[in-house]
Amino acid sequence: MEHTPEVQKQYFQFAYQTGSDIWSHLPYRFRAEAMLPDLPKDSLVLDVGSGRGLWAAKLVGLGYRVLGIDYIEEVVKKANDRIRDEGYQDRARFLVADVLDIPFVDAGFDLVTDVGTLQHLTHDLWDDYVREVARVLKPGGYMLKVSLSRKTTRFLGWNPGASSDGEFTKFGVHYHFFTEAEVDHLFSDDFDIIEHQYETYNTQSDPGDAVTLLFTLIRKK
Repeated sequence: MEHTPEVQKQYFQFAYQTGSDIWSHLPYRFRAEAMLPDLPKDSLVLDVGSGRGLWAAKLVGLGYRVLGIDYIEEVVKKANDRIRDEGYQDRARFLVADVLDIPFVDAGFDLVTDVGTLQHLTHDLWDDYVREVARVLKPGGYMLKVSLSRKTTRFLGWNPGASSDGEFTKFGVHYHFFTEAEVDHLFSDDFDIIEHQYETYNTQSDPGDAVTLLFTLIRKK
């Protein structure tokens, strides 16, 4: 993808293959599951930045049908192999795709989930991201977004809480640590904010790190 630096893509390809990405080790799923909206069984969910498919598998276990997209072909293939081996390929499927050009029809999904994708897009791409998410959601559909929070006190030796803009780059990977106000402003045209929640976790990214995540549930107007 042109908007994704090659070094960042290589980093995530390695992290997904080795399980060294932070999301494989953070127990965010409990908070995220508790915030999911009350949707009928078999509702269709789009999981953007699906990675190894761990969150998608959880959604399937909760009774949803899931389509996941990620931009790393080898990771997508392994996720599809996994669901076939585990016998739920009729409930989930993963595709190579770009979150800024989602290959699905308008208003096709009941829920979109994003665990840690938006934070890696640069600021100039945020509006395009929101437009695509809003486009594929049904009217009244929901989005659950999980991102790094500016309340984080230490990440890879850096203090996001002391930052004026929340921007950070390490090993060629771009991160943005969000405030509630940024999320509210970004989604305000197309969505109603239902709730924000926070949770802090120790991580294996660097000794002494403690990452705070911002969980946001929103609904398309």
